[in-house]
Amino acid sequence: MAALLFLAFGFILVGTAPAVSAADTDPRPELGSQREEPDEPERTGVDYRFTLVGDLSTELRALFDEVSQLKALRERPPATPAALRGRVADETTRLEAALKSEGYYAATLSTEIDTDSSPAEVTITVEPGPQFTLADYAVVYRPSEPSPPDSSRADDRRAIPRGPADLDLQVGMPARAAPLQAAESRLLRVLPRAGYPYAAIAETQYRADHASSELTARVVVEPGPRVFLGPLAIEGLDEVEESYIRKLADWPEGALWDSGILVALRNRVAATDLFESVLLDYPDVVPATDGAVPVTLELRERPHRTIGVGAAVTSGEEIARAKLSWEHRNFLGNGESLRLEALGSFLRQEARATFRRPAFLRLNQALVARSSFRREESDAFDETTAAASLGVERSIGENWTVALDTAIEFSEQTDSFGTDRFTLVGLPGSVIYDTRDDLLDPTRGVHVTFGAAPWVSIGERESQFLVGETSAATYWSPFESNWVTFAGRARLGALFLEETSTVPASRRFFSGGGGSVRGYEFRAIGPQDEDGDPEGGRSVAEIGIEARLRLTDTIGIVPFLDGGQVFEDTLPDGEFDWQWAAGLGLRYDLGIGPLRLDVAVPLNPRNNDDAFEFYLSIGQAF
Repeated sequence: MAALLFLAFGFILVGTAPAVSAADTDPRPELGSQREEPDEPERTGVDYRFTLVGDLSTELRALFDEVSQLKALRERPPATPAALRGRVADETTRLEAALKSEGYYAATLSTEIDTDSSPAEVTITVEPGPQFTLADYAVVYRPSEPSPPDSSRADDRRAIPRGPADLDLQVGMPARAAPLQAAESRLLRVLPRAGYPYAAIAETQYRADHASSELTARVVVEPGPRVFLGPLAIEGLDEVEESYIRKLADWPEGALWDSGILVALRNRVAATDLFESVLLDYPDVVPATDGAVPVTLELRERPHRTIGVGAAVTSGEEIARAKLSWEHRNFLGNGESLRLEALGSFLRQEARATFRRPAFLRLNQALVARSSFRREESDAFDETTAAASLGVERSIGENWTVALDTAIEFSEQTDSFGTDRFTLVGLPGSVIYDTRDDLLDPTRGVHVTFGAAPWVSIGERESQFLVGETSAATYWSPFESNWVTFAGRARLGALFLEETSTVPASRRFFSGGGGSVRGYEFRAIGPQDEDGDPEGGRSVAEIGIEARLRLTDTIGIVPFLDGGQVFEDTLPDGEFDWQWAAGLGLRYDLGIGPLRLDVAVPLNPRNNDDAFEFYLSIGQAF
């Protein structure tokens, strides 16, 4: 993409050349079985060998390799010597444009074509000369210079650009195309933020001084009139209340025009997930008013009710589980969502409801109410629990979310320590940082959660304890094609103030299973009673790494390594006696997310561990 940008800039200076795309080189190794290739048909035309000569930097050679069509079309020889000479002429034009895009305006190129030899010899000699530097970047406003916003400061994003420093340019920097074109784009982004939505670049001039090896730029801008935000009209609403959209808009009618306000409005409305399209429109010409430009918010609602179905299959105790959900995303007309879920497996059955009211007291805050009823019979413990919570969630910037709840649980639990009834009152809180590019199949970004919850148990068994847990996952794709993604995760948790036996089993830490350490049965890692059933512990540590390899657009494989342990003490011991497992996964892209099949083998199995475990579900393991 950078090379194409450089070429476009260079063609402005030296003329046009035929439009030819650079070869796309995929770094993936070839995978699959070997097979005998059929004989290639005999090639016709003038075969040639191409040599590039010159004292060139590594960066220039890499750029030439990217834009060269003599190399890219080597296997498709031209029909005649004349056609070969035409291809070479096009190549020199292309290389000249690439040189100018990098600031080499005094470069010379010479060609030599020997069609008498077989194959024909093509030699292009390049003398790049000095790399020009930027002497000045003048911004001229016509017919008059625009007025800055009343609150404009030197570091304000709405400050009127007047010179190189305002456009992220420096006098003396290499006169490359990319930053110069970026400066033009920045002009057309900044002026609409400062009250000038009708600004346009009328003329650009770039002059190269060969005596001093400097480039001077002059950009003429017609800012247009300074205008203000007029009335906001909202069109296309059906079931959503207009008052809710106006509350989201928080429209500052009469304020100086700022395109950032429009972008923020569009993003807030789109984030409600209530609309298929969100468009903002205003007149193409300045209306004959007092400088106030009316804006129209054009909306098209999407269906607000959805039904979801999910299932997973695994070896071991849990075997299979299913999920059914129903959601209404505009329950009361103001973007409130109501979600009902039923989850079931051989071990655990649960029904839960979540109500969410957005824009609660402030635009970036939501009121969230939850209730659930669950029943479980597993090797670790049996329980029957009813729970409810009420709290708020607040978004801070694009990536941070904080939440605080008040919660209460009524539970009867049976474990290796006996049967007890609990009434738990807690204050769970969390901080989340999330930059993932996709929730089901991320290729870049991080996801970190910090959680803490003080709990008080009243009733038959009184206790007070604090649960803290941190989890983190990171994703990295080194190539633009995302054919490989490296993913890693870690989890740490600790329980303070009470012994294991006095804490409800559902609040202890467990490890093992498809969302934890694969290769071990569900909750099987950690302290066990005399019958070999898991008891849970007061601290946990886990780690997992994966290499997600795409073989085709829909099929991939994932080798992985998981490890973890649950400890009886509040802090993990230093012996590092973790349980480890390795495995291989298969992925098939369903369009909504990957279908996942993982098979894992314990690397240091205990006497009661199976030889392997498998997991089948939708979505990545983490």
